[in-house]
Amino acid sequence: MQEGTESLASRPPDRLVTFWAWFVNGSGGYPGYQRVVDKWIVVHLLMGYLAASFIFVPLEEAARTVLLPLAGVFVGVSFAWGANASALLQSQEMEDMARMKGKGGFEEYVYTYQLAMLAILASLVLWGIAGLRFFDATWPASPDSMAYFFIKLAFYSSVSITLRESWHVALGAQMFLLARLHIRAARHRSKD
Repeated sequence: MQEGTESLASRPPDRLVTFWAWFVNGSGGYPGYQRVVDKWIVVHLLMGYLAASFIFVPLEEAARTVLLPLAGVFVGVSFAWGANASALLQSQEMEDMARMKGKGGFEEYVYTYQLAMLAILASLVLWGIAGLRFFDATWPASPDSMAYFFIKLAFYSSVSITLRESWHVALGAQMFLLARLHIRAARHRSKD
């Protein structure tokens, strides 16, 4: 093996970065939470604001009729694409690409998918709690109060984040597939 091309499998165990360490501090790049709390948070809050302003049904009803079934679709699609990405990440081409990436390394790819799953599952749990009438039956404010409006804003913003994360899981898997194809083609050309 050439110098500077250590295999990820031969990396010392003390350099293993856990998900939560990556989420808070990063693995050489920026912290993982910045993949959700970024410039797009303004769009998610705007979508939450618009939905909270114009959807007049209680959270329980919204959860039961539309959002929990829709969240099931998000989870199913995301886990299917995530499995595809996981298989692609196990290829030599993706290991080589991660090594050449520099900042963050292979952990950036792996944990980005895990973060997407966490965001999707957290949204599903939130809406599950709403479907159990927690906010409509036990919240001390009336559905017309400002406090209830902010709860709705947070919940509808979580739907926007879930939609974006679901899309990124599929998009990331497709980009890995294309990257692997281009790396293989480049290797084939260099052998000729």
